[in-house]
Amino acid sequence: MDHLDQRSAGNGSPVARPAGGPPPSEVERAVPLPEAERLVLAALRELALEAGLEELQAGGEPTAYRCVLRTASGQVAPEGVGMGKGLRQEARVGALFEALEHYATGPEWFDPARTRLRPARALAGGVLGRDVIAPLLAELGDQPLACHDYIPLHEAGAVGDHQQVAAPVFLGAPWYLEDGGEEARAAAGDRCDYRWVARYSSNSGSAIGVTAAEALVHALNEAVERDAYSLLLAHAFLGGGHRLRRVDVTTLPRDLAAAHALAQRLAGQRVHLLDMTTDLGVPTFLAYAAPTAGVPHRRGAGTSLSGHYAAWRALTEFIQGVLSGDHSGAHPSDLSALARYPELHACGRFDLTAHLASARTVPYVPPIAVPANPAEHLRALVDVLTRAGHPPYHRIVAELPGGITAVHTLVPGLERFMLILQGALILPGPRAQAALTTAALP
Repeated sequence: MDHLDQRSAGNGSPVARPAGGPPPSEVERAVPLPEAERLVLAALRELALEAGLEELQAGGEPTAYRCVLRTASGQVAPEGVGMGKGLRQEARVGALFEALEHYATGPEWFDPARTRLRPARALAGGVLGRDVIAPLLAELGDQPLACHDYIPLHEAGAVGDHQQVAAPVFLGAPWYLEDGGEEARAAAGDRCDYRWVARYSSNSGSAIGVTAAEALVHALNEAVERDAYSLLLAHAFLGGGHRLRRVDVTTLPRDLAAAHALAQRLAGQRVHLLDMTTDLGVPTFLAYAAPTAGVPHRRGAGTSLSGHYAAWRALTEFIQGVLSGDHSGAHPSDLSALARYPELHACGRFDLTAHLASARTVPYVPPIAVPANPAEHLRALVDVLTRAGHPPYHRIVAELPGGITAVHTLVPGLERFMLILQGALILPGPRAQAALTTAALP
C-alpha cells in the first residue's frame, strides 16, 4: 500500500488517503478517468449543455460534487442534476455522468414511438409475475399501460436471441407519473390510472457509461444492491433473529480506513460498515449511522464483484449523503403513510441499534480475483443472476455523443422493498417473503 498524504477534511481534521494510483472505481471503468472526463464534457458540448459543478467539501478526500446541467438559455435541463463521490476527479466525473444519466433517462429523451400499450393483466402474468407488483397490475385488469421492450442478456453478456419482454414505463421512470409526465403519457396513448401502483416506481436500474457494457455493470450492481437492502430490512424488522455482520474496521486497508474515519468525523457519530452480501454472493456493503434525536439514520451502500470497490462505494456514498444533506437542508422522509403499521414504520425509520448490539463481527476480506474490464464484469454478473434464477433484461435508453450510453435494466424477482425508506407504503415481494421463512440471507 502506498504511503498516505495528510489533507484537510474540510472541518480542520486531516484525512489520509493513498498517494497516487487509480481510485477503486477503475476496476469497472472502460477508460481511465481523464479520458472519461474528456468524453463526457465533449458530449455535453455537442448537446449544447453547460455543466455547473460544485464541490460540497472545502478540501480533503474523499469528497462529493454536485452537477447541474443548464441549456443555452440558462434553464436547468430536465432531470439534469447529479452527484458524484470519491477522490476528487472520481467525484467530479461521477457527478457529470450522473447528471447526464438523469437527463438522458428523463422526459427530454422519451420517445413514445418506442413504446407499446399492453393490458395490465397480461403484464402481471409475464416476467413480472414474481414481482410484488403483479397482484396490483392484475387488479388494473385490461387497462392499457405504455411499455418498453426489454432484451435478455445471454451468458456472454451480449444481446441474446430470445424473445423480447414488455415492462411498464412507469416502473423505472418516476418522472413519468409526475405532473411533467402528462405530455409523455398522452403522446404514448397511456390513460391508465396509476394511483395504486405509483409508489412502486423508481429509477433503480438506470445507469450510464462510456460503453454499454460499463453502463450495464453499474445498473446490475444497483439492482443487486437494492435487493440486499430490501432483504436486510425484511430480516431485521419483519423476520426477527437475523444477526448483522459488522466489519471490523481495524482490518480495513488504508484507503478504506481513511474513508471510514472521515465518514465518522463528518457525521459526528459512529459509522458501522455492514456486510449485507446475500445468497447471490456479489459483495455488498452498507455504511450506516443510527438515528439520533432530530437526526435520521444515515447510510451509503455499494455493490461490486470487487469487494474493495463495494466497500469504497458504501463509505463514499455515506460521505456524499452527509455532505449533500447538510448542503441542501434535506429533511428525513415523511413516514406518515406507515404510521398505522408499526413493523413497516420500523422499516422506514431504519433504526438498527438493537440489532447492532448482537451483530457478529467479521474481518474485511480482500478480493482474490476481480474481472479485468467491464465486459468481463458484465459476463460474470449475468451468469450469477441467471444461475440464481433471475436472468436480467435490458434496453438501450439513449446513445449519446462519443459512444456514451444510457441503459435501463430489469431483473425480475429481485426485491425493491427498500423503497419503504422513502416512506412509501409497500410490501416485501416473494423473494423476501421466502427468505424470511427459509432464513436464506447468510
